Amino acid sequence: MHLLDITLESVIENIALDEALLMYSEQTGKQYLRFWSPQQYAVVMGRSGKLEQETETEYCRHNQIPVYRRPSGGGTILTGPGCLMYAIILNSNLNPRLKEIQGCHDLVLGEMKKALHRINIPCDILGISDLAIGDLKFSGNSLRLKRDSILYHGTLLCEFDLEQISYTLRSPVKQPDYRQNRPHAEFVTNLNHPESEVRSAIVDHWNPEDQESEITPQIKSFHDELMAEKYQDANWNVLS
Repeated sequence: MHLLDITLESVIENIALDEALLMYSEQTGKQYLRFWSPQQYAVVMGRSGKLEQETETEYCRHNQIPVYRRPSGGGTILTGPGCLMYAIILNSNLNPRLKEIQGCHDLVLGEMKKALHRINIPCDILGISDLAIGDLKFSGNSLRLKRDSILYHGTLLCEFDLEQISYTLRSPVKQPDYRQNRPHAEFVTNLNHPESEVRSAIVDHWNPEDQESEITPQIKSFHDELMAEKYQDANWNVLS
């Protein structure tokens, strides 16, 4: 596994980089642990999300908060300063559990739980793909499976302005049982740990063999292609 700790200028470029890494892994079998730290707010929908059902569009328009899509499924999230984003790209041929959706959730979140326990964060896996302290969620996650590789990525609320979630996102139609129909303000929490400490705990646990300081030419080629043909297309990004 290789560590890539690179934040590109815009949220949409970072979303595209996650998918570019998946495409590169599909060709090469290389595995990655990646982090990025957004500098601006953005709503990020799953690949089949519905804008009017899931976002407060007028608030987003008025406050110039873009709404993007990611390549994976799952619910809509708000990201921004204080939210650490991570991605894990794995060769699914190395573990049969990675050939099925629930196996991916169980394996990756099980490892993330162990990593956070290193810094005394008493978290558990709740719902299908959440990490929570007690019954308060601090991490939502989603995945994309290809033939030989998976992209598993998610959010870690470290020191995030939680009020912004209520302003930008509607209550989801599909909710895990443990949410019990609570509004966002009563459902989410911060880890209240610096991003650097959370990042270090995850790196120490996954123990990548090296760190890559820049994007390789082949990954950049995939990224440029995705940006041109997909992520700058108004049919894909619904409010920018």
